Amino acid sequence: MKDNQSLTVFLVILGIILFAGVFCYTQLEIVPSTRWEGPTREVRANSFYALEKWLEESGRTVKSLSTGNVDTILNGSENIIFLETSCFNWSKNPELLIPWLEEGNRLIISLDTYLNYRLKDFMASLGISRDDNDDETDALLIIEEEKEEEKEEESGETKQEKLPYFDRGISFKKADTDTPLRYKTLVMNNSNGKTKLVKFEIGKGSLIFTGTANFLKNHALHEKQNVDLAADIFLVDIPGSEQEILFIRSLSGNKQHLLGNLAERGNPAALIISFALLVVAGFWMVIPIFGRCRSVPEKPGKPLNERFLAEGHFLKKNHALGKYIEIYEKELEQRARSQGITPANAVLKKITFVQFLNKQKKLMEQLEKLNREKL
Repeated sequence: MKDNQSLTVFLVILGIILFAGVFCYTQLEIVPSTRWEGPTREVRANSFYALEKWLEESGRTVKSLSTGNVDTILNGSENIIFLETSCFNWSKNPELLIPWLEEGNRLIISLDTYLNYRLKDFMASLGISRDDNDDETDALLIIEEEKEEEKEEESGETKQEKLPYFDRGISFKKADTDTPLRYKTLVMNNSNGKTKLVKFEIGKGSLIFTGTANFLKNHALHEKQNVDLAADIFLVDIPGSEQEILFIRSLSGNKQHLLGNLAERGNPAALIISFALLVVAGFWMVIPIFGRCRSVPEKPGKPLNERFLAEGHFLKKNHALGKYIEIYEKELEQRARSQGITPANAVLKKITFVQFLNKQKKLMEQLEKLNREKL
């Protein structure tokens, strides 16, 4: 009974708290306010979220895979493919991609911490290699920069533009300084003269190598130089183009959160407050003043004779009184003999219960009298 009362009170308190919270939130917020909210979990999980949305808005079809191989590229319908090397299976020679590129397709390879030996050999066959020595300058043929210099000389102006956000740790150099590059090559350097992006024009298509593509990530696309480079790589500025684009990148951050949507878009505050109120109400239920630990006055029990008669009637009703009397008789005889009293030899289990009770009382009186005499 006490437990039911405590549970009822607890539920009433919880209902009042929830009702008050909903009422205050929906009815008492009369002053408009602005609050800053961080990016959604979808944006945090995908570093290229802004780029993908921009490409979709420009009319491109964008898909993403967590892994892929040469067959994924050759058998797919996508015309432009961006891949991170650590998410790609280089089980086949990348040379197989050359005919696919010559048809007019475009492949962007973003090097990260992983450089497969097949990819390394493929880069060497094109005439470049990864530059691991920061003290040396690049020896690549710079075609695009020569054109820009000619334009600047003709105009008589020299513009200092910001450079895209290139990977600081990865650059490229010529694999063999005495061997010309295999294809027409365009490069982009950083302020230290290190080549950070290499573009090979292969037939009607192109192949682009860069380090970690920081200039394509969410935090970088607010800068004009990054947007211009992204537009050039993904052909965004070509009107009427319906190119399909595939991203082969890490999708590990897209897993569903353990708490689902409870931890998104302002819900954590409400979740924490509700949990705190629940804990407070729970503790309140068990404090001595109010809760289940409150002292309850003990009700006096019934006299021993009444309890003994009730027990006897219960045993008689269930046909167990005879066995009980037999066991009780043996116990009384043993106690009487230990005190020097010889009990009557009546067969107690054949008498009525009231007779048995009277006989037991007389025997107990004899025991008590003997004890008083000894004292």
